[in-house]
Amino acid sequence: MTTVLPLSQATPPGRASAIGDQRRPVSHPSEKEDKKSIKSTTVVDDPHVKTRLLGEQTSSSVGAFETDRSSGFSLVHSMRPTISGTSSSKEQLLSNFERLEKTLVTTAEQELRKSLLNHNDIYQSATLNVGTIDRLQDTLVQTIQKHVTKKKDDSKDLNKLFAELKQVLIDTVAQQQSTLLRDVIRQTVLDAFNQQQSSTETAPLPPPSSTTTRVTHQRKPIIITTSREVKIAADLKRTRIDAAFRQQRDAVVAHKRLRDIVQQWSSIESMADLAIEIKKYGTNDLECAWLLFCWIGQNIQYQPYCNNNAAETVFRAKQGVCRGFASLYHECCSLLDIECAEISGYAKQGFLKPGEELKQSSHAWNSIVLDQYTYLVDPTWGAGGRDYEKKLEDFYFLTSPEEFIYTHYVNGYQLLEPEISKEEFLSLPVMKSTYYQLGLKLLSPKQGLNETNQNLFKIAIRTPAHVDLFAELKVGDVAYPRSLHTLCQRDEKKPDVYNCYIAPPLDGFYEVAIFAKTNNETMYTDAINMRLRVSNIADAFMFPITYATFTEHSCILIEPFQRLVDENEQVLIHMIIPKANVIKIRNGDEYMVPHPDEYKNGVLKKQIRVQGDLQVCGRWDDKADSIAIICIFNMI
Repeated sequence: MTTVLPLSQATPPGRASAIGDQRRPVSHPSEKEDKKSIKSTTVVDDPHVKTRLLGEQTSSSVGAFETDRSSGFSLVHSMRPTISGTSSSKEQLLSNFERLEKTLVTTAEQELRKSLLNHNDIYQSATLNVGTIDRLQDTLVQTIQKHVTKKKDDSKDLNKLFAELKQVLIDTVAQQQSTLLRDVIRQTVLDAFNQQQSSTETAPLPPPSSTTTRVTHQRKPIIITTSREVKIAADLKRTRIDAAFRQQRDAVVAHKRLRDIVQQWSSIESMADLAIEIKKYGTNDLECAWLLFCWIGQNIQYQPYCNNNAAETVFRAKQGVCRGFASLYHECCSLLDIECAEISGYAKQGFLKPGEELKQSSHAWNSIVLDQYTYLVDPTWGAGGRDYEKKLEDFYFLTSPEEFIYTHYVNGYQLLEPEISKEEFLSLPVMKSTYYQLGLKLLSPKQGLNETNQNLFKIAIRTPAHVDLFAELKVGDVAYPRSLHTLCQRDEKKPDVYNCYIAPPLDGFYEVAIFAKTNNETMYTDAINMRLRVSNIADAFMFPITYATFTEHSCILIEPFQRLVDENEQVLIHMIIPKANVIKIRNGDEYMVPHPDEYKNGVLKKQIRVQGDLQVCGRWDDKADSIAIICIFNMI
């Protein structure tokens, strides 16, 4: 998806979306294991989704490596080991870098192509063969041992660096399912060298003969800096948002009889005849205004190339742009004796690109007066314009001005007290109709642009029990693989709150999209868009891989938050895994079942000395003959 411009008359509502009014299939990795073995596999079950992903992501992995090269963006920068040493060891390391560069690029490319790209079955599964991973690891280690100094500490430093590089390469192949080109491999390796040389040249020198590596995996406190919160309050002298009115409005919108009546009016030949039918069945102005909104939403198609926006033309052609929709609603309200006005203003469904400005009068909607109070109506967005779908969006009928302002701006007709400025409008997060329809409430941060200098950023959202969320992190048009840098889960102490954690890979300017769906739905729809500026970050990390079972069974990861764990490191696996009948952990080649005191009341707490990749698995059905992966930590 691309960065969203304000809606123009040539752009359907919801069509132009930076992070998009897109709907996403549920595509968590899905993995089952029998009782004797556990195999790590990332699976997209739907063959149509798999085919589409293969096509769409052929170029996205390249973008993931090369994102915003002017700012130094690269996935390998997710890990930042810092090496410092004496002047002599520094010169020797630089020489080793030069000798190692060409060999490492060549061998990495050869191994990847030989083991992955020449096998047809790479397109049948998103997994990497265990032997392939081992061969790649061996190649990197052997190359390092052959070309670096024999000093023990130096070898350890480089071994650490390229173990992390290897993991990034593997993660990207597994996530993106596409070819790694030679220049991508080269650029990634060069990024690693540049980062390493920079660390060597700028780090303060310790005492002689000292060489140290620092890769911190500790979860750090979250520090959030936000711009001033914008006060948003309805002008209660001009409009109503009280519970009694909202209940009255919702009852009319939900009235099945009224919707069924509109279905019978598809062949009405004039606006006058439409007004007559509406008056016949509408018992008050509220019902009449809704019947008109409903008829337009079901019978008028958004068409970006319509030049004639006159109400009569739009009615007869059954198509138009936003100004035509607003004109038609206005004209019919006049026939219904309902006071109505057309409003020209700005609309946003995503954030502007740097340097861009809102277009003048990019959108049009209406205000109507019912019982001496004014309300806002957008018949264009109400016509289900997202991706040209024929779907009635009743959210845009008598929308609360406190909600309308997140996407619609005009000076003088906001129905707010006080009104907000254009700059304040642009600073707000973008709230989509899904946000309101699913009953979400953004708790913190409440601004569209936030700043942090920490390696962990949290977005807290009050979320109904039947709704699930996931987050996406983007730079420009390129989305980072979801399992690397975002993690969404319920709060361990407040089950009605979803915490969406962001682990930015390095300094930069990011777009964050929060997607939502109910338990009965298979597609996520975007609900919230905001931006994040990261500066002076240290100790960036990646999250563990989480599988579909993690979300399906409301699991919560408490620690460790980082994906990469050291060999022989003592790790506490602390998770909430509700109602599992069996919990099993694979530690390299060893399988273990927690003792009763290590998993009780749905809480897993087990100390493990790392001997290989850690796979936490569970089973909830006693009759099942398989066990499912919940999450994976990778050993380095």
